[in-house]
Amino acid sequence: MTDKVQAKQDLEFCSAELSKYQNLSRFGLTLSELHAIDGIMIKLKERIKNLRMALYA
Repeated sequence: MTDKVQAKQDLEFCSAELSKYQNLSRFGLTLSELHAIDGIMIKLKERIKNLRMALYA
């Protein structure tokens, strides 16, 4: 039971973090900064997908 509660909290946290990065203005960022942000977003999306599969499977 506590695992599901923790997974839901993690899912909410990751979703909020992803939203922050998606709404981030990219104006004036260097290419390496853009790659870093994209890498973080990819990891968050993968974690969200895994958490959803664990919760609803």
